[in-house]
Amino acid sequence: MLLVAVWLAALVFAIGVCFRDKAEAEPVDTYHSGWHLVRATADEDGATFAAVYDLTGASGTLTPDFAGKDSSSVANGGPFHIVAKNDAGGYGVPISPGDTWAFAFCGSNYNNLDDTFSFTVVGWGRDNGMLQVICEGDGVLGTNAVVTYPDGGDAMGALISETGVTYTHATKTFTTTGDGFAGAVVGMLARVTGTNITNNEIVQVTTVTSANIIICSGVTSTDNNTDSTVEINPAFWADTLALDETTKWPKQHGDLVGAAVYNSADNQVALLVIQTQGIEWLQFIIYDADAATGEEAGNNTVYGRRR
Repeated sequence: MLLVAVWLAALVFAIGVCFRDKAEAEPVDTYHSGWHLVRATADEDGATFAAVYDLTGASGTLTPDFAGKDSSSVANGGPFHIVAKNDAGGYGVPISPGDTWAFAFCGSNYNNLDDTFSFTVVGWGRDNGMLQVICEGDGVLGTNAVVTYPDGGDAMGALISETGVTYTHATKTFTTTGDGFAGAVVGMLARVTGTNITNNEIVQVTTVTSANIIICSGVTSTDNNTDSTVEINPAFWADTLALDETTKWPKQHGDLVGAAVYNSADNQVALLVIQTQGIEWLQFIIYDADAATGEEAGNNTVYGRRR
């Protein structure tokens, strides 16, 4: 009887420890993986992918070999390092490697709606791995404004937010004082509101006369006013992504292909999801994205996080 009592007491104690440990367990770090800057803000890396990386090795500069890997930092347009677990000191400190990452693109709409860009993602293994093309495709910026960059960097609120602006309906001209429109360029998108203005849609800046006079097309109004609000934020998330093909990178497990796109064309932040098992370095090459060229996005940035 004594042995039975002792055994039961031990069992109760063990169950209590299990419940306590479960209650006090550390949260699964996947859910706390923050966004990381994967490609610093910049226009295109080159007019074409081949202008950045010569995969044939004929140029003798950047080749398919690991030795030819771009060693620049992300801030200088170089590759992103998915820190290995032993290098990071444990998952999530500062970056957990994981085996699946999601990536989001953003950029500047300087040429009306739906500015475009193209991209190729390349990667390397940890030890002298050859450069491999993981996926390539195209993107389109939507109308979901970038309010704050998710890596904790500089806020990207409205470039311009002017109230009490005078609006002249006959010429669709907005006038402010104190150089309030400094930074505005033709092609930017603006949201205008105010007395007698009958639409709250995003309109286009068609003329920049000076730092305090701009003209916006598409504004509808019943009369002039002196209380308009003009907001301009050229930074928008890509809401449409398309891969040229989905067989460049093999899947590792489950039903997810090696690279896939989600939420595309849904007026949301589109995501590129890549199974990164076996890859330690990733680089996003952006091309066909020169802000000075009509309908091409500028200031493209890429963020990523472990899923």
